[in-house]
Amino acid sequence: MICKHAKWIYTILVFSVIVFSGCKKYIDLKPKDSTYNEVFWNSGANVEKAVAGAYGLFRSSLRQNSSHFIFGDLPTDEFELGSDFWNYVTIVPTGNHRYSYVPYLNDALLNWSRFYAVINQCHLIIENIPKIPDNKFTSTNSRSKNELLGNALFIRACTYFYMTRVWGDVILTTESLKDPLNVPQLGRSKEADVLNYCINDLKKAAPLLAFTDDKSTANKGAAWALLAHIYAWKHDYTNAAIYCDSVINSNRYLLEDISQYEYIWKGNSQESIFELNMKYDAVNNEATDYFFGIFLHEPFIKDKTSNSSWQINEDVVYNELYDTTQDLRPAKIFSGSSLIKYAGINYYDPNKPTSFVINNNLVLLRLADIYLLKAEALFKTGNIAEAQNALNMVKTRAGLEPSANTGDDLWDEILEERRRELIGEGSNAYDFIRMQKLGEYFSDFTPERIALKGYYWPLDMAKLLPFDNLLV
Repeated sequence: MICKHAKWIYTILVFSVIVFSGCKKYIDLKPKDSTYNEVFWNSGANVEKAVAGAYGLFRSSLRQNSSHFIFGDLPTDEFELGSDFWNYVTIVPTGNHRYSYVPYLNDALLNWSRFYAVINQCHLIIENIPKIPDNKFTSTNSRSKNELLGNALFIRACTYFYMTRVWGDVILTTESLKDPLNVPQLGRSKEADVLNYCINDLKKAAPLLAFTDDKSTANKGAAWALLAHIYAWKHDYTNAAIYCDSVINSNRYLLEDISQYEYIWKGNSQESIFELNMKYDAVNNEATDYFFGIFLHEPFIKDKTSNSSWQINEDVVYNELYDTTQDLRPAKIFSGSSLIKYAGINYYDPNKPTSFVINNNLVLLRLADIYLLKAEALFKTGNIAEAQNALNMVKTRAGLEPSANTGDDLWDEILEERRRELIGEGSNAYDFIRMQKLGEYFSDFTPERIALKGYYWPLDMAKLLPFDNLLV
């Protein structure tokens, strides 16, 4: 983490193959001269390290103050906050989604700097890979040149799309920034331009990537799935449906049987398309006690009360979302007031009986999501029968009767099924925006607020504006 008093733009310039922690006066802005460039960008093994660094920076960006779940879950009415989270109360529906007042959370929620560190890392990789001879990429110490380039293109697109869904119009940089003393003033770019940039990256990445058994790095299916999501965000549902079909018809992914449902979030399931590695091992520990741990308390975590967790809103979850007489999912993913998708508790040190990590991966794209996105796209393109079929793939797995709804009832059911299937996965808040349902569910999202795109998060202008007076 960069020191809170450092200029925000410095984080755009970070180049590192590790995730920084602590508060430093300055960050080493390597590669900072031609000599270093020549030394570092000379082998596939070093590019492999740089790609691993990009993944690490992206993972760290999502983990900061559990912002991935704050952005994607708290704006819904599916969770209630323990009293320890007093400074989160403006985010939830009962706080009228007042995103501008988040005490002690400004750096996590109102500052996008850390994501530009990811993007600049990807710029550097993409710019330097072509300069390295092919024979410097050997199967013994790195992935192929094309695979590494495809990974960097994918991460860059994934990061820009993530930022767009949070902040709307963002600053679009298309090349690396290397000199901290000569950073240009940069204004926001139109959301459509950023999304088109992501689409171009992913269309380049997909042919370079293979299908892989390890879901924790980019693969061809992940590029297609992300393309489907970006097109849906643009409301280009024709292309969204095409890329959903590309994923589904590849036959590389299968819905897990309901008997194995809870193992999806352990990592690397047959349903997973792309996930971030956060599992524990004794050598390379990517696990933490806080990120997934926000959902858990006793009896899952010793001596942790419900005051220190997010609990499900039982009135909404049990009385509105799920028919617990039929739906097989609640028994798999809830225990009382706890969401237990991420309950892989590992008390790893016998000498420290209260020290633990949550031993799960963060699943960002999976097949059930793509089936439901396909149902949404087909509904919008007028193919109602096939929209029902895609929806029913997920409903049938859950033990529910197939849908025969049409019209607005079918549209509502697709949203509700996404809420049930993807609860606690950092997704549902964006579904309300994309499917244009905010005003129907939450009274504070008035027509005026929606017209002004008041569902996006603001920026901490007191921190960012002094260093970029073109920022609005």
